[in-house]
Amino acid sequence: MATPYIPNKDSSFDSWAGNFSALIAAAPAAYGLVAGDAATISAAESLWTAAYALTTDPSTKTKATVAAKDAQRAASTAIFRPYAILIRNNAGVSNEDKAGLGLTIPDGTPSPVPPPATAPALSLVSATPGAHQLNFRDSVSPLMKRKPVGVIALQLFAAVGVVQATDPSQASFVGTITKTPFINGFDSANRGKHATYFARWQTRSGAAGVAYVGPWSAPLDVIIV
Repeated sequence: MATPYIPNKDSSFDSWAGNFSALIAAAPAAYGLVAGDAATISAAESLWTAAYALTTDPSTKTKATVAAKDAQRAASTAIFRPYAILIRNNAGVSNEDKAGLGLTIPDGTPSPVPPPATAPALSLVSATPGAHQLNFRDSVSPLMKRKPVGVIALQLFAAVGVVQATDPSQASFVGTITKTPFINGFDSANRGKHATYFARWQTRSGAAGVAYVGPWSAPLDVIIV
C-alpha cells in the first residue's frame, strides 16, 4: 500500500486491530466480505489480544510471553493485511468505510505531467533527393540522446516554399516523432524549395488528459534536392 496503515507500536496496533475486527464483524457485506471472513479476522484479533495482554501485566510479562506476543502479532498481521488490501482496492467499498477501518485511501487522480520547459534542437544529418534525414536533441543538453523527463515525443512541423519561413504559424504539422534520427520525404515538385522545420516537445498527458507541449525550437531551413 502507498503509506503505512498498520501501526508499528503495539498499543496502537492493538487499538487498530480491535477497530478493524469490530467494524467488519458488525457488517462484513459493507466491506465486500462474508461472515466467514469476519470470523477469521475476529479469531486473529482475539489471539493477538490474549498474547498482548500477557505482556502488559508485569506479573506475566516474561521473555517467553514477549516472544509469543511478537509471533502472534506477525501471524495476526498475516491475516489482517490481505483483507485490508482487498478492501482498500474494492471500488464498491466507500472511502468513508475504508477510512473507518484505518486504511489509506487510494489516489484515483493521476498527477498531470508538467509542460516541457525546454525546446528541442533540430539538425540536418543528410539531404538526399526527395528526403531529409534529421536529428533532434534537447536544446539544454545537446550531447544527450534521451528526451527530457516526461516527454514522449517530438511534434514536427514544416513549411515548404520559395523562401525560408520565419514563424511556426506558417508551418503545417508533419507528425509525431519518437526516435532520432528520422527521415522526412517530399514530392519531386518541391525540389529546389525551402523546407523550414519547427518542433516542440510533447508530454503524455496534462490537465484533463490533454497533452502538454513545450516552447518552439529555432527554425531549421534546408533546401529540398
